[in-house]
Amino acid sequence: MHKVTSQNGQLHYTAAPVVVLKCFVNPVTPKVALQYWSKWRKNGLESLESGWKGFGKLLENYFRIFYTQFFVILIGSNTDFMHKKLLLDAFGKVRKELEQEGVSSPSKTRCAEELSIIVSKSFSYSERRLRDFYNSAINPDCEKVNIPQEEVVLALANYLNYTDFKEYLAKNPINKEKEIPVISPTTQLQSSVGFLNKNKVTLIVIFLFALGIGGYFYITRQRWMEWQDTHYVEVPFDSKKLNEGTLKFYKEERIENFKRIIANCSTQYFRKDGEVQIWYGKNKEGKLQYFTSYGLHPETGKTLKPITTYMIRKYICP
Repeated sequence: MHKVTSQNGQLHYTAAPVVVLKCFVNPVTPKVALQYWSKWRKNGLESLESGWKGFGKLLENYFRIFYTQFFVILIGSNTDFMHKKLLLDAFGKVRKELEQEGVSSPSKTRCAEELSIIVSKSFSYSERRLRDFYNSAINPDCEKVNIPQEEVVLALANYLNYTDFKEYLAKNPINKEKEIPVISPTTQLQSSVGFLNKNKVTLIVIFLFALGIGGYFYITRQRWMEWQDTHYVEVPFDSKKLNEGTLKFYKEERIENFKRIIANCSTQYFRKDGEVQIWYGKNKEGKLQYFTSYGLHPETGKTLKPITTYMIRKYICP
């Protein structure tokens, strides 16, 4: 998306800039990439800036989704670990209630039966499933338990006197090192891959937005220079000049050392050690011009040649 406009209080978005996709799929030179960017900037950047608040809010929502879900993966899927803790707490509570009713040392099956009755008031769930989950939870080698049915999780949280599972999480933080499960690298990798596959569209949108914003700030903050008759001067960004090829990346060395001079017989063409310090090239009209540093001719873009004694005697000092 690159254009955001406001009409009757509603935000409208258009497709992402072609420059991003084209540069991403087919590597191009910085000059060509900047040309694409300038065209996009000219056609829609003003509208993007006018609707920046709406654009920022949309981007913020995407980052919130990404951050929330990806953070869960990085910390080792604590939700599944908390399912395990929720189940153990529920079995612990039902065991105490059965003991208060006179049942001596209630078995896992009996506790699971009671919990099944409680859960089935809102969602039919067998005693065997609850018992299997409990057996996994008390297994020392079991790192986590995942209860896929949200209704079961909600019913267990309600049984423990919580409004929902979120409240249970908030009031039962993991603050003991021994309670934090050790997640193997393989498990983390599998979780990460699953997350990326599930949310690849969201991640691509976030990437394109970030790339577009980064490109915008790069263009506006990048320093530029332009050739003016005999030397380079620093100038503000101009998309028209960029398309024409006259706008260049700012280089301090070019600003200070690259000048066009009028060569004559008194010009110092060589240093004391014999090294060349004047270069020459033809302009668009075919006339020879002389410069104080090596590089490309500012008008034609052709590589300048080092001065020679032959050139001096033939064209400057016959």
